[in-house]
Amino acid sequence: MGIETETEYDDGPSEYDDSLVSSSHEEQGFNAAYESKEVLGRGLASTVRRCIEKGSGQQFAVKIVDISTEKQTEEEAKRLLKETVSEVEILRQLAGHPSIIKIHDFYQTPSFLFAVFEMAPKGELFDQLNNTVTVSEKRARRLMRQLFDGVDYMHSRSIVHRDLKLENILCIDDERIVISDFGFATRLAKNELLRDLCGTPGYLAPETIKCRLYDDAPGYSFGVDEWALGVILYTLLAGYAPFYHRRQLMMLRIIQQGKFEFRQEQWANITQEAKDLITSLLVVDHEKRLTSKQCLSHPWMAPALPKVTVQLAVEHNEKPRKLFKHAIIWVRFFIRLSKYKYLKSVVDRDALRKRPFRDRDIRHEAEAAMFSVYGHWVNRGFYYSRDMLFANKPRPKYQKTEQLSVNPPR
Repeated sequence: MGIETETEYDDGPSEYDDSLVSSSHEEQGFNAAYESKEVLGRGLASTVRRCIEKGSGQQFAVKIVDISTEKQTEEEAKRLLKETVSEVEILRQLAGHPSIIKIHDFYQTPSFLFAVFEMAPKGELFDQLNNTVTVSEKRARRLMRQLFDGVDYMHSRSIVHRDLKLENILCIDDERIVISDFGFATRLAKNELLRDLCGTPGYLAPETIKCRLYDDAPGYSFGVDEWALGVILYTLLAGYAPFYHRRQLMMLRIIQQGKFEFRQEQWANITQEAKDLITSLLVVDHEKRLTSKQCLSHPWMAPALPKVTVQLAVEHNEKPRKLFKHAIIWVRFFIRLSKYKYLKSVVDRDALRKRPFRDRDIRHEAEAAMFSVYGHWVNRGFYYSRDMLFANKPRPKYQKTEQLSVNPPR
């Protein structure tokens, strides 16, 4: 079953060359206003470069899309033109929200399109998670609040993204993240339902898959974005995706059934409120699924702070020094209580030899090494499955290839 997916930043055949743009367009277009720098990523028909605005000296990222017919058919070139122009128009309609990437400029020539975006120095949230494996509930709450707010803003303007995933969330700094890549986004009319299949398999909602399998499927709407947000939240807290199978068809069947679990090893220290929010998002029936606006008022998003009252009996003959000592004891107690979750649990050595990944530190170190090599998660069952790990190919490092081409061996 073919699924239309977004192109990854692999080495592609498309390469932008300044000399390919005619001088008349160059004087009035992108090259007159910006200076292109190093490549940040590549797609099958696009290249992302860092660029500097000549007038202000500010840094931006420019997505250069090849719409010529030299390396692709005329139909494919028209499709790329339509998708890119649609993406720019949608981003302009969503301009001003802090959780949605800002479109700064747009240029069009007969052979190339130049979409200038704000720079995301910290890269993809996916790569950030590769280094940490998981994030704390506190950080996940801050990240998800931005995503829920951004998606709610989109839906309030009748726009559905349809390809939300960790790779399409960019980190502007240590706190602010933005939703990017609106290539599959579209505006819906009132009560309109979509049927075309697009997105990334692991994030597809059940109603989207049904449109591919059944001719009488009713279609899908804004709820597909909330389903993807549930997958993202699950992955942030667990360090692996909720739905995975080596065979894509089996994985899609699991998604249709909504089968996922909270494994004891990874979820023992996660609050019930977080699990409840994930369960409310990963609901097969889209009518019962929470909306982004409802998620913002979920108990997990605004946890109630425990009210603790400490009363110190003050008597006429009680000395201030004694009261001060009591206060120090109470402060120490609450500090230790706040660090309780960081205390090491006692693990039997024999049990650790049989199942080393029960230890959180060992598991995080091993997974971080896997992620750095393979660039994605490897799902596992009761024990880690090595065949699942080595069945995947490492993600190519285009920067090394580019460096070798610059300095060829003598």
